[in-house]
Amino acid sequence: MTPGNLLHYGTMPVPFAALWSAEQGGIHVARCPHIDHLALCDVDRRGEGKPIFGKPHMGRQRQLIVNDLCDLCAKPLKARTKVSLSHAREVVSGGAGMTVMQVEPMVHKDCARTCVEHCPSLKHDIRNGTLFVRQVLKHRHQVALLAAAAVEEFTGERREGCAGHAKIELLRWKNRDLNWLMERRHD
Repeated sequence: MTPGNLLHYGTMPVPFAALWSAEQGGIHVARCPHIDHLALCDVDRRGEGKPIFGKPHMGRQRQLIVNDLCDLCAKPLKARTKVSLSHAREVVSGGAGMTVMQVEPMVHKDCARTCVEHCPSLKHDIRNGTLFVRQVLKHRHQVALLAAAAVEEFTGERREGCAGHAKIELLRWKNRDLNWLMERRHD
């Protein structure tokens, strides 16, 4: 499936990276076209079965992060307000100072509103006070390589140096709240 075609489950919009029930249990090692490296990959059956909110498809998650695409609509984030909806906390990272490292792809501000209005996983996080809303000003992506034991745990195959999920490192951001997110004037 190509980015930019938003699927729905009933009336609920489903993020591009969401894993679907027909994709579960098929983790294997293959060359990921988005990073041109061996990686853990899920089978690709987007739109089949039920969406599993809060659990990303490995290949689509890497595709969104590496190509700077929105998690909901899969369109480019460039020249739009970028929002991080994440559990990740700020940490000190050597010379970079304070950073946030997250596996959740970013979203456009208007798409973030849609996500918090509909996503059962995000609604749970909001109720528990575990969701951080950040306006992202500067970021970079990273793809870490997994140890052979981790690859074996997921696939049953012992292979060294396969990629897992991509990560976004937030370098500059503004902490925001749901009131800021819901205002519609600077999308």
